[in-house]
Amino acid sequence: MDLLRSWLRGQAHDEKAHAHAYDGGGGVIKEAPMVIDGRCLTIDEFVDHVDALTFPLGLPNRIFLHHTWRPTRETWNGLSTILGMKAYYERQRWVDEQGRWHEGWTAGPHVFVADDGIWLFSDLNYDGVGVAGHNRDSLHIEMVGNFDAALPDGPMWTNTVAVLGALHERIGLPPEKLNFHRDFSTKTCPGLQVQKAWVIPQVQQWVAEFRARRHTSVAGLRRKLRELAGEALLPATRGTALADAARERGLLGPLMKEVPIEVDGQAYVVQFFAEALLVPVNQWEQVLSLAEFEQQPRHDEVSLAASDDSNMPIYDVTTAPGDVISTDRLH
Repeated sequence: MDLLRSWLRGQAHDEKAHAHAYDGGGGVIKEAPMVIDGRCLTIDEFVDHVDALTFPLGLPNRIFLHHTWRPTRETWNGLSTILGMKAYYERQRWVDEQGRWHEGWTAGPHVFVADDGIWLFSDLNYDGVGVAGHNRDSLHIEMVGNFDAALPDGPMWTNTVAVLGALHERIGLPPEKLNFHRDFSTKTCPGLQVQKAWVIPQVQQWVAEFRARRHTSVAGLRRKLRELAGEALLPATRGTALADAARERGLLGPLMKEVPIEVDGQAYVVQFFAEALLVPVNQWEQVLSLAEFEQQPRHDEVSLAASDDSNMPIYDVTTAPGDVISTDRLH
């Protein structure tokens, strides 16, 4: 099943990517210009961006960490470098399964993490390019710099830990499942000095702190909603059957005082209460009441059928550019 899902995901992405390719002469198929995002985000902006991802072809099940080697942190020049790499990728040639030559990759790494921010490159919703033979259902994160001789540090490393933490949390993948490029290559990427025993605990700590912050924000949601409702809500009361039942059901608050009524000769007391419904943006089928939202587990790890290496596809159905290597290919 995982192999079929991977194949379908790859086919859909390849059809989208090659829709505007044309014969560039000499039998070489010239791919359309690569579409990139190009924005530079802060950590908070990146977390919001990741929360809004929809993954229309299915959740990725692996995250790879890379280093660029070149450009270095010293030669990095923000958007100018991003556009330069885009132009470089668009000149690369590769051969498909039918032996046809193509010019231009259709995707690259998903994120370049630098001292000046988190740069979005290929769309995180779809497969990118990072490790030969291992690009299906995978996300590729590039640290800007050469870390064979020195550990990453400073704002770039702070940003990297946040990127890895946010993505692992979003797709429900434990940080200890993090992959390095060199796990599937003879390369040193993401740098000889970068070891999982050093990286993973930092990502785990970021995730734990992120969950704690999010849990606190959820706890304050009811207060914020009451503030939004303003004078429409009456002060909450205690000790009456209706007030206690409303509290147990997680209703937001009373809209009116208790009123006696009679139905078929039976005396009742009625009171209107406000209910709040929430739905994630772009996930319109997942409507929850405020009480349901508050009761959602916030610390459970999502179990993915394809999370374990033993369940991963043993090969990629299509070849390059899904199976060409990334910016560190010369290292």
